Amino acid sequence: MRGATVAILFAAVIFIASALFPAAAQLAVEDEIVTGDVNLFDVKAGGNQRSIALAMGLSVVLPGMGHYYVDKPVSAWTYLSIDLASIFGSIVFFGLANQRESDARSYAAMYAGIEKPVPGEAYWRHVGVYMDAAEYNDIIELSRNNVVAGQVLDPLSWWRWGDESQQDKYNDIRQKARNMRVVSSFFVGALVANRIISAVDLRVFHRKGLSSGVRFEPAFAPDMSSASMLLRAEF
Repeated sequence: MRGATVAILFAAVIFIASALFPAAAQLAVEDEIVTGDVNLFDVKAGGNQRSIALAMGLSVVLPGMGHYYVDKPVSAWTYLSIDLASIFGSIVFFGLANQRESDARSYAAMYAGIEKPVPGEAYWRHVGVYMDAAEYNDIIELSRNNVVAGQVLDPLSWWRWGDESQQDKYNDIRQKARNMRVVSSFFVGALVANRIISAVDLRVFHRKGLSSGVRFEPAFAPDMSSASMLLRAEF
């Protein structure tokens, strides 16, 4: 009923304007609106008529899809580009980290005489801390009251660095590997953040859209020879 009443009043205003200003009574529309079906009395407009929940869900799956769904192609390509760059960065730096770790172990095998490494990261950490396996075994024996658990007993797993510079080189390579893993983790975090930000961006876009809409304003020529109704649409 309310929409019908407004429509009748609008038609009456146009009729009166035509009678008072026969020279050029007209309806003017500011800015071109291209759409399939628009209700001029609906506070929602354009892309806001689409499901914002679906758009946010699409952005969680792949950032950019939700923005493309609500006809924001520039934002869509921006979020998608960030996601692809983050995926590429995480894969590249993860691979570089593994390569550096492999280089460190090969270096230890060459310069510390390791033939059969003990499985586990702890072993390689001990190689970087102690000059040789004998020193490590002595520390373990003293700290655990002559208990041999944790000692490196297989002679093929023993190591002995020629000097501290070689050990420092080994630790430097391992540090670079850790740095690469940190960078890879940063890109993984960027993937998560990109999804959160894109979803929030869509929510903000939706809230702005709810306060937008259309309204009519009368407009008169300077010499009062014509009148028009100005349609303003805010998105």
